[in-house]
Amino acid sequence: MLLVNLEHPSPRARYIVRHVFERMLGWPVDFAASVEEFRTSHRPKMSYGRVAIGGAFHVASSGWLSTSGTQQLKPANRGSGSGLVLFPEGEGFDVFAACFFLLGLLEEYASGERDAHDRLPSNDLFIVRHGAERIPIADHWVLQLAHALRDRCPQLPEPDRKYRHVLTVDVDNGLKFAGRPLHRAIGASAKDLLRGDFATMRERWQVRSGGRRDPYARVVDRLAEAAGSTDLMRAFFLVRGGGRFDHAADVSDPAYRELISRISERAAIGLHPSYESSDRAELFPAERLRLSAIAGRDVRISRQHFLRWRIPDTLRVLNELGFTEEHSLGFSDRIGFRAGTCTPFPWYDLEREQETTLMLWPFAAMDSALHDRMCLAPQQALQELCAMSDAVRAVNGTFVNVWHDRYLSGHRTFGPWPEVMRKLVQHARA
Repeated sequence: MLLVNLEHPSPRARYIVRHVFERMLGWPVDFAASVEEFRTSHRPKMSYGRVAIGGAFHVASSGWLSTSGTQQLKPANRGSGSGLVLFPEGEGFDVFAACFFLLGLLEEYASGERDAHDRLPSNDLFIVRHGAERIPIADHWVLQLAHALRDRCPQLPEPDRKYRHVLTVDVDNGLKFAGRPLHRAIGASAKDLLRGDFATMRERWQVRSGGRRDPYARVVDRLAEAAGSTDLMRAFFLVRGGGRFDHAADVSDPAYRELISRISERAAIGLHPSYESSDRAELFPAERLRLSAIAGRDVRISRQHFLRWRIPDTLRVLNELGFTEEHSLGFSDRIGFRAGTCTPFPWYDLEREQETTLMLWPFAAMDSALHDRMCLAPQQALQELCAMSDAVRAVNGTFVNVWHDRYLSGHRTFGPWPEVMRKLVQHARA
């Protein structure tokens, strides 16, 4: 449909131009084999480079997509917030370089300061420093490009984009009281006694004796309520327990296996690789095999526990193991779009200068970030969640949000959160 001439057809330029037009706009792209072919074609056409060609629509290149490697840079920019542009060129800007800077995740390769969980602090990210993290700004840039192209080439169709709501759940625990070794239950009860928390101790043993349902198993009910009102649902299971940061119930426990089975009736099953997986690549295949055996299907989607990853190592392992979706791209301490987009995109391996088949699905908001880090009350959190949904709907993008089994349980301090989810699901319906 659209013929594109690349003055410098680097792998990065081909990747981002194809992603912008084919995945973000739904317009098939052909790359011109020669300038002569491009000049003589009567198709809608666009040139990308320093020099315009004939009467074709032209996007001025900054030349940055001809570089290679993972070198860090501070891109030239203009404006902030919704007015932010990168790589300005005259009155316009190099939209392809701008998009690649964000989607290429160059900053994630930085070797500087890390937080307590060895993650790049969000305050260090370019998009946060320039006040644009709450806007799917790359999607806005691309839609502006599409509008300008359609003004020049009216035969081009409207962008083929569709708003979607994707509800995802991280099953960090699976079960609160059941599925735990006896010695741990006894130890926990001793702590309950020391605190004078007799209600928790009583509930623990009622659940373990089968007289009461485990409160975290209510996640099944929440997904059943949302079924039919969301476009997609994903549930990511942690299959390791007993560590400082890995608190999953024993997946060999019949109650946990039943939970996985029941959730699989509502949502696609994904792996929640354990805390140490980003440091120990050998954990990935073992944990995946274990979950696949329980789920009775090959697990091919993933989200890192604590959002810990090492780039490129973690994503490269997932890609080589045949995972097709990775859902860790988001903030643990705020809401927004870490890569400036709400459109899934294939990970580009910067060191190998290669597009992969592993699709990264950015999420816009997470319950624990709203509650634990932003310290918002449930009603305030709902307002922020709805605002994120509206921001994605404005560009007909994919609104992904993250919940945890403890929040959806409604158990004790989490009492208001199931209602927050219900109201968000109604607000965010396509």
